[in-house]
Formats: sequence, C-alpha cells, structure tokens
Amino acid sequence: MALTPNFSSSESLSTLENVTFLDTSSGSDGTLTERRIYCRLANGNYLTTAGESTTSAYEVWDINDTSITLALLTQSTTSSVTVQWMTGSTVTYTKTILTIWDLYDYLFAFQLIQSQTATPTIISDSNYYSNFFKLITNIWNAESAVSYGNDLYSSQSSLNVNQNLINNSNLYF
Repeated sequence: MALTPNFSSSESLSTLENVTFLDTSSGSDGTLTERRIYCRLANGNYLTTAGESTTSAYEVWDINDTSITLALLTQSTTSSVTVQWMTGSTVTYTKTILTIWDLYDYLFAFQLIQSQTATPTIISDSNYYSNFFKLITNIWNAESAVSYGNDLYSSQSSLNVNQNLINNSNLYF
C-alpha cells in the first residue's frame, strides 16, 4: 500500500526552543531512505537548528525514526513546514502544513498573570490592561490567520508585535 504522507509538530513546554515532529503517515513504502524538513518563514528565510538561512535549507529526519526533536525556536514563530519523503535523491512524497508555535507568547502572558497575583497594584497602571489585551489579541490573530486564513505573513506579523511587547515589557507592563 502506498504511503499517504502526513506529520504533526508540537513545542516542548519544558524547553521552548524544541519542536518535535511526528510522522503520522498511513501506509508504507519500503523504498524510502530519508525525510527532509523545510521550515520557511514569513521573511522567506529557512529556519534550521543553525538559525535562519537565506537560501533553501533543511533538516534531515531519519526514515527509521517516527519522530525528531529539533532546537529551532527563539521566539513564537509561524512557519510553512514542508516534509519530503525521499528515495535516494528523488522526492517521492511531499506534505506542507502551515504551523504556528506560540508557547513563548502564552508563557509570557502567564507570567503577567502571576505578576498581577503577586503585585495586585500593577493593574492600576492605566496602560496595563490595554497592553495585556493587545498581547492576547495578537495571539488570537496569529492563530486565526493560520487556522482560518492560511496566512503565514499575517500570523507572523501578529507574533512580531507581541515580540516587541515582550522585548520592551518594562515599558508596556
């Protein structure tokens, strides 16, 4: 029976930079020799364990391993992820999934909630709640852009706005 290619990915809550890819394909193809993972970013670069590359770059995923964990992230990121199943140097199957990894943003939001609990007067700052809601809204926008719009660029744009809030948290929160 031929392979029906598919995969999923998930972030590690304990090690945020790690993304685990899981081959969820059905069927089989005994001729396959490796998989390649391409993560294309909104800016056109490719994300690898070595960082961003301006030229096409991929990570090799051993065909005998059903999963692989790669240290890819430094912030919340949306990526067009393509996995190629190879027979020698020939691409035999391809699957592309638009993927959002936004745990960095969620964990920052949870830190803000913990700050509210520890220092309740922090919400007295007139801009605190408006900035907190900007953060939450941008998470929703980024996820919705992927889920409903298949829009890599709008998703990453919302995450970039949040990254600015996070990087300058002393000004916003």
